[in-house]
Amino acid sequence: MPRDKSLPKALRLRKWKIIKGDKVMVMTGKDRGQSGVVSEVSRKTNRIYVRGLNLATKNVPKSKDSPTGKIQKEMPIHVSNVALVDPSTNQPTKIRLGTFVDPDTGVGETRRYAQGTGTYIPKIVDLAYQKKWKDGAFDTDPDVVNKVSFNTVPGIPPFPDDVMREIVNRYKKVF
Repeated sequence: MPRDKSLPKALRLRKWKIIKGDKVMVMTGKDRGQSGVVSEVSRKTNRIYVRGLNLATKNVPKSKDSPTGKIQKEMPIHVSNVALVDPSTNQPTKIRLGTFVDPDTGVGETRRYAQGTGTYIPKIVDLAYQKKWKDGAFDTDPDVVNKVSFNTVPGIPPFPDDVMREIVNRYKKVF
């Protein structure tokens, strides 16, 4: 959920090369030269939040959590003020997007490569939310899920003819 006001669509970045979980280095500002992990991306404002960097002090009511009444809060950094860190050299680098076609399946995807070294930078998949999942009383057992419940017969539709007539698009032109 973005915390800032959004920009007009004409000013937003079209292609994002930095995503949540990437290691970036701050290039300008008070935290220049420090690196951290992206904790949040706000595409509507072209800004990112880096864990532990660009901290500001915020005054809050005194409580058990904050006995002094002050807390440290991460502030957004514009995406142009950070650079992705090359995993092979641990230095900031520009990113080149390239198309990769898997030779086994033939499926193409866009990949990120470091400009100087050509190192492939994988996109980090955040699966932290799955650790909170627990089996409940209403969950289906895995052996029931894996059981084959329908076998198709070639040439025979899976539904009766009257149901197929309702499903099929009668306005579709068949050549």
